[in-house]
Amino acid sequence: MQNLTTAEAAAIGGAVGTMVAFIAIFSLIFFVLMVIANWKIFKKAGEPGWKSIIPIYNVYIMFKIVNMKDWFWWLLCLSLIGSIIAAVNNSANFYYMSGIEFQTVDITTIPTVVLITMIVESIIAIWAGIVYSYRTSKVFGHGLGYTIGLIFLPNIFWLILAFGKSKYNIKALKK
Repeated sequence: MQNLTTAEAAAIGGAVGTMVAFIAIFSLIFFVLMVIANWKIFKKAGEPGWKSIIPIYNVYIMFKIVNMKDWFWWLLCLSLIGSIIAAVNNSANFYYMSGIEFQTVDITTIPTVVLITMIVESIIAIWAGIVYSYRTSKVFGHGLGYTIGLIFLPNIFWLILAFGKSKYNIKALKK
């Protein structure tokens, strides 16, 4: 391994710093753009835009917009139950340092009930996400193709939903 000169180390540090700054600035701009997009989507659906910036409450309102507010409560309870089960399991199988060795729990030692819970929760979350995307697409006047876009490229399709000509129509779900 060769040693770097001070100039080479400074150049590498400058390049890394520039990349980090670029990523941070891009992320901040994208975050602000998504906040504006969510605000506009809420306004299109007849909700005050400020509701889109309150964590958890904004998810509840979006579920309400797509006529799934009961699902929100079921999914919230399901995630809490999963968190409690995982916490209880991890408290029994904690990680610790023993000299130089770092000992971890093998996946085969996780109780079956925890694995089943994780699998069931994952299936329900995926299904709920698909239904949520479909309903979002429908209430804003789009079809299956837009649903697929919301599933696989959500940020782009949320921006299109916000800044495009989509109109909110809750009656579209009944068709």
